[in-house]
Amino acid sequence: MTNSSLSISESNAQMLLLKSKEVRMMRAVDVLESLELVGSSQWGLVTTTQAHEAGVSKMHLSRLAERGTVQRVRHGVYALPSADTGPLQGLRAAWLATGSQPAGSQPLAVVSGESAAAVYSLGDVLASKYEFTTAVRRQTTQPDIRYRKRDLPDEDVAWVDGLPVTSVARTVNDLATDGTDFDHLAAVVRDAVATTDVRSGSLVQALEPVAERFGSPDGNAMLAALLKAAGFQPDTGLLELAVPELREKFFRKLAPEFEDIVNRAVDERLRELEQGIAFTSATRHVVDAARPDGTRDAASRQNRKIDDGGAADSAGSEPAATVLGGQAGQRGQEPRRRG
Repeated sequence: MTNSSLSISESNAQMLLLKSKEVRMMRAVDVLESLELVGSSQWGLVTTTQAHEAGVSKMHLSRLAERGTVQRVRHGVYALPSADTGPLQGLRAAWLATGSQPAGSQPLAVVSGESAAAVYSLGDVLASKYEFTTAVRRQTTQPDIRYRKRDLPDEDVAWVDGLPVTSVARTVNDLATDGTDFDHLAAVVRDAVATTDVRSGSLVQALEPVAERFGSPDGNAMLAALLKAAGFQPDTGLLELAVPELREKFFRKLAPEFEDIVNRAVDERLRELEQGIAFTSATRHVVDAARPDGTRDAASRQNRKIDDGGAADSAGSEPAATVLGGQAGQRGQEPRRRG
């Protein structure tokens, strides 16, 4: 074989090698695109099961992991280049490992307990395990996952960035029930009041079942004690108003005073509108009907006196000329008609 023939053979071999590399690179890009499509709705994470459903084998995942293209977060869960590497990545990966998916209307597992507190950034409780609540009994061989079986009503579940989590009030109740010490619980409640939109009444109800265990007579007193221990001192009166029955009692007590204030304001506004306006008899009845009940009778009595040519009441009432304008003086000069 001549040198020329060898050169041609070597050239062909190099071309074939380059084409083979290009094909492998194209396949790797295609594989990564398929994985990114799956992980785009779940924080850039993907499970081996989901990858398989997308046509990507475990072998492809392993090769991508060896090259550093993807990162193995835990058994069966990989982080893609677009993954959010924040403090909740481990929890999200553990949740995906349960078989749950963000798109599911009925999640298999709901983040709860100390894990839920971490999602809301409540207090400084360190979760020893990833805790999930499920409607059916589940077991796992993974030592860092704990399941709790119970049925959660819809109002006890909130979606936080695609992750189903027990509500703040339910989380506080779980922590208190599970034996979280008073100081750590105080920090959790402080952050719940300061950083979330949870109502104080909901926290009171959440603490009510465990109040006696912590030496408080009721949930309201326990909430106040926890906030005081954490150095957070809101207006205790406002806290009490947050409890529905106390709030209703408060408004029932002040309702007469509020009604009187409103009536006075409406009557004063009508007086301002009346100045300089000549009313017919029919218009006068409409204006009187618009007055609050508390001022309507007094206005009617005043108007009757004015119509009869008499003076207006002196107790806080305006003269007839002010109420009815120039027309009042004209009426006073007309002869009185008798039936």
